[in-house]
Amino acid sequence: MTEDAMRGAMDAIWERSRGTIMARVATLESATLALRYASLPDDVRRDAERETHKLAGAAGTFGFWDASALAREAEEILRGAGPIAPADVARLRQIAIDLRGQLEAARPKAGAATQTLAPPSIEALRAAHARLLVVGDDAAFHERLASEARSLGINVLGASRAAEARELLAEHVDAVLLDLTLEGTGIPFLEEVYNAHPALPVIVVSDGEHFLDRVEAARLGGRGFLQKPVRPSQVIDLLRDSLFVVRSESSTIVAVDDDPALLAVIEGLLLPLRARVITVTDPLRVLSVLAESSPDLVILDVDMPSLNGIELCRVLRNDPRWAAVPVMFLSAQTERAEVTKMFEAGADDYVAKPVVGAEIVSRVRNRLERTRMLRLAADVDSLTGVGTRRRGIEVLERFIRLAQRQLLPISVAVIDLDHFKDVNDRFGHLTGDMVLRRVAAVLSNCFRGEDVVARWGGEEFLIGMYSMPGEAAARRLTLALEKLRAEKFDTVDSDLSVTFSAGVAEFPMDGTDWTSLYRVADEALGRAKAGGRNRVVGPAPHSAVRRD
Repeated sequence: MTEDAMRGAMDAIWERSRGTIMARVATLESATLALRYASLPDDVRRDAERETHKLAGAAGTFGFWDASALAREAEEILRGAGPIAPADVARLRQIAIDLRGQLEAARPKAGAATQTLAPPSIEALRAAHARLLVVGDDAAFHERLASEARSLGINVLGASRAAEARELLAEHVDAVLLDLTLEGTGIPFLEEVYNAHPALPVIVVSDGEHFLDRVEAARLGGRGFLQKPVRPSQVIDLLRDSLFVVRSESSTIVAVDDDPALLAVIEGLLLPLRARVITVTDPLRVLSVLAESSPDLVILDVDMPSLNGIELCRVLRNDPRWAAVPVMFLSAQTERAEVTKMFEAGADDYVAKPVVGAEIVSRVRNRLERTRMLRLAADVDSLTGVGTRRRGIEVLERFIRLAQRQLLPISVAVIDLDHFKDVNDRFGHLTGDMVLRRVAAVLSNCFRGEDVVARWGGEEFLIGMYSMPGEAAARRLTLALEKLRAEKFDTVDSDLSVTFSAGVAEFPMDGTDWTSLYRVADEALGRAKAGGRNRVVGPAPHSAVRRD
């Protein structure tokens, strides 16, 4: 998103928020009127204090710094329980007049919340259409890498000279593998690539332990550094872990604040990250929202009624499900003691109000990238790139919670590759690994983005399909088998053919939790294998689909 587009989005948010913000000015005006003609009841005073606190944050976020300072001054006058001095009463009246005058005809100022926004992160890459440019002169390595990369659907392009590389870079390329020892490249060429394509991920290859090369590569945006000799599997791991799988799913952020206007601003500011932002105004609803969304980051306002952000953070940290979810605080409190309380409660980061776009976007982006990398080992199988068993269970449990509420079906399939031991014995384990990656790619391409494909262990896979009846799941598995049969494997023996057998279970008729659904699907898989022919079998009275 360009800066002009972001500014337009902020203008639209301001127009939607103007009424709420002016209502807060009216609350302050009512309080000053009460002080002028009578005493100010405690509840009215607390309400005015809360509204001026919100007004200070919102005004500053939209770039109205003078108005923000005025609102902060009014908040300080209203804070406490003692009588308000006559001079302060007069000052409150003047602040209310000045605030209305500044905000009534205002629009967000350029360079405020939108200032210096970092460029948006690169679009989520789909491995099935990814293009890797290899800049190097090792033809044998290029051929081996191309063969292995095909198992993830990555198309490998080669350039043995810098001039060729420049021509290919002018086309669509998703990542670059650059050999720094190639004549005419080195660090100067890496800098050229970085200046011309700053968002393009680059993996650098060099010989020896050249620490300065590592430093320069990192400075110039390098996403990985490999020392010669390099194995194709090392490159595949970096591509999968750092570039493709990490960006294959959009992130989810839950933002909690009792101020809808500020939540709208946060949602607008985070547009460049292309993340799904779920806003919550009632902190008491947070746990149910977390259970449904499994967020990558939680943003909490400190000052909220009924349950403040620090208390809520402690609740999250005491729950094993959310203990590891990163928490970022938003607060106008910048005193060391208050910030210390946030981190003692379990905060991972802190952003001071008023929120500035460049700061929150950078902090959230960095936190999400770190979270993805930490989650990768637990969520993504290192060999195949699909989900791990843990990830499969987590998603199935979420599917079941949603299906119970929405009265929708779920299908669970257990898949086992036929005669996989013979593949390893006949062709070797490297070929076996290639087969597993290819099977995972076929399954991922045959099922929807909202489905979960997980490697259960060995040559066994599990698929969870939300809102899909068992018969439809069996048909989808039949299609996957047909595509797998058509796969061509790069082996000495061109007759290598891979098939699978599968069992299907359906929620809720075959079980109401993942363990019972898995058990029924596994029993159906056993019946399919016992039949001696590759089949997708569902539990009675479901139909069995034969594929031979």
